[in-house]
Amino acid sequence: MILPCFLFTSLFMVKLSQRAWNNVIIVSMLALIMLFNLSSNFLNDDSDAPAFSTLIPQGLLISTIEFSNAKVERVGQGWRIESKLSVSKDLQGLLDVWQSVEVSPFEENLQWGDSQPKVTVWFIGQAEPIEYYFLILADKTLVKLGQQTYQLVNVNYQTLIPTE
Repeated sequence: MILPCFLFTSLFMVKLSQRAWNNVIIVSMLALIMLFNLSSNFLNDDSDAPAFSTLIPQGLLISTIEFSNAKVERVGQGWRIESKLSVSKDLQGLLDVWQSVEVSPFEENLQWGDSQPKVTVWFIGQAEPIEYYFLILADKTLVKLGQQTYQLVNVNYQTLIPTE
């Protein structure tokens, strides 16, 4: 703290040209911007927040969704489907549902087998996809992301897949 004050007061003692003072102001403004940026990251640290509050992380754009029987891909601003089924579901509506699905953490320990439906989602700008494993129970639908299990809040599994 003493060094910046010393430098600041010593600048007033030095006779600087107009151009030099402009450079001093520019450098000090850049330093303030960096300070505000770093303090914002420090003050708004959300390390205790859950990793997901929606099924698709905020800010990520879907490029491809691979289901067991179909593949939905982004083509320009629209979507196309590669499937052996004759899909009647609106693709944009299907993707809107994926973007809006809310999840809540599920604490019970369950046995996940290999027979659960798996959906792989590729995102624009991401090298690796996220794999979603679903477990359909009588009254709820669970999804496994990595090692964490979540419960779908406002939809069930049938609304997330293309159907005939």
